[in-house]
Parts: sequence; structure tokens; C-alpha cells
Amino acid sequence: MTNYYNQNADQVFSRYQSLSFEAVHGAWLDSLPASPGNALDIGAGSGRDAAWLADKGWQVTAVEPADHLRKLAKEFHHQGSIHWVKDSLPSLTEIGNRQRFDLILVSAVWMHLPPKEQAHGLDRLRQLLAPEGLLVITWRNIADETERQFYPVDESLLMGASVFEAEDLDERPGVVWKVAIIEGSQ
Repeated sequence: MTNYYNQNADQVFSRYQSLSFEAVHGAWLDSLPASPGNALDIGAGSGRDAAWLADKGWQVTAVEPADHLRKLAKEFHHQGSIHWVKDSLPSLTEIGNRQRFDLILVSAVWMHLPPKEQAHGLDRLRQLLAPEGLLVITWRNIADETERQFYPVDESLLMGASVFEAEDLDERPGVVWKVAIIEGSQ
């Protein structure tokens, strides 16, 4: 999967940067904690979301496994409150276990994980989430995807989460986005 994002990093970077954080994440923005804290942006891609959070006062750990995409993002978004890490779900081994996050954002990543890795990844994210933290996972269905490996999302793993649909900003026929919001105490 990382190969696709490395090979297409310039195109992916430009596309992601062309969309605003507010447009992409408007469906759940009203759930964002009022006070900034520590945020973990997994699959940070172009760094758009990490930069937006950093601008709002969050201390952001941006995780991106694709080397070329991460390099572009670091060069473009060089805020001191963004710490870039090469890592990936489901294990997130570079993140360690010492820090807990008030916000964990997993945007457009979940559908890349096979079902068994989704279960392991969710357990790992819950370990990293602060007791009063917020975990936001967004994914899309397979629909018209032919270049990247997508898997069905096992929504039964998300018991207790608020799950709802979000708009596909590219208006692609058959593409459906979903958002799951999990609070730390769940």
C-alpha cells in the first residue's frame, strides 16, 4: 500500500492539499475537544490535518508510512508543534506506550487494513487514547477503487461508536464515506 503513496506522492499531496480540513472533516468537527491537547494523526498524508490542528494549538504527532509523501508534508508544513513519525497501523510500534492522546484522527486509512488488522489496530488505538479523548476514524467503501488495496470495514468492531455517513467531496458515483467517533471512556 505504501508503494502507491510513494509512487504517486506528488499527485496525492496536491489533491489532499486542495481540500480544506473543514470541508473534509465538517461532519464531526463539532465533536472536537474545545481545548487543544495532544493529537495523533495517523496516515497524515500531505499534512493538511496535522497543520490545521497545530494552527489551533494542538501538539501533533503525524504518522505517515510513505517516505516520499512524508518528506513533502514535512517540507510544506514545518510547524514546530508537528512531530513527524514513520509508522503505521495496526501496531504503531514507533509511537510507544508512554503518551496518551486527547485526539486520534485516522482519516482515510481504515479501509486499507485487512479485517484482522482492523481489530488489532482498534485495540492499539484504544491503548493510546486518553481517558477523556476522542478517536475519529473515517473510511470509504471500495466502490470504484482499482489502484489501491481496500478491504471491507468490519463495523461490528465499532460497537458503542457513533457511526454516520459523510459527503464524498469528489462526488464519485457509488463512493460512500463513513465516520466513527469513539470517546475514551467507551
